[in-house]
Amino acid sequence: LGLLRPDAGEIRLLGHSPSDPRSRSRIGYLPENPYFYDYLTAEEFLDFYGRLQGMAAAERRQQVRDTLERVGLGGRGRTALRKFSKGMVQRLGLAQAIQHDPELVILDEPMSGLDPIGRREVRDLILSLRDAGKTVFFSSHILQDAEMICDRVAILKQGTRVSLGSLDELISSKVRWFEVSVRGELPEGLPGEVLSSD
Repeated sequence: LGLLRPDAGEIRLLGHSPSDPRSRSRIGYLPENPYFYDYLTAEEFLDFYGRLQGMAAAERRQQVRDTLERVGLGGRGRTALRKFSKGMVQRLGLAQAIQHDPELVILDEPMSGLDPIGRREVRDLILSLRDAGKTVFFSSHILQDAEMICDRVAILKQGTRVSLGSLDELISSKVRWFEVSVRGELPEGLPGEVLSSD
């Protein structure tokens, strides 16, 4: 997206340099902590971004309505953003990222701060994007999110990629053992045998 300069290497976005506007016009992006204009309504906000993307007025109006509905904010189009909860702001940010039907969607911690229902709704939306053939990159510290959504996972450590592959590949090649700890008394009649390392 041209926000940072690389220390080494080269990247191409949809066949173009990240600084080329042709690549950015086909990308949707949601930062971890989006900032929106509190005095705008959700419809005005998305209309503004539709104008920036060069959408015609009739297309823009329809796209705004459809996108708000898609992210679960259909009845909130005329609500000022200052009245939105954290979860609603996150969903509106997702709406802004996808309203122009991008080929590549980059989401930075898209489920951050959401309640369980909001997390499920955003997860389902990401899955629908994937099922529609979109490429979705998202960052998360929650491994369960990666497990439920991702086809491939990259693990970063201090900005350097240390692993890349399907979740099954990473688990089979990186996880040598795991520990399960149970506290409390075991119930009577527990099937099987409980082994102890003592």
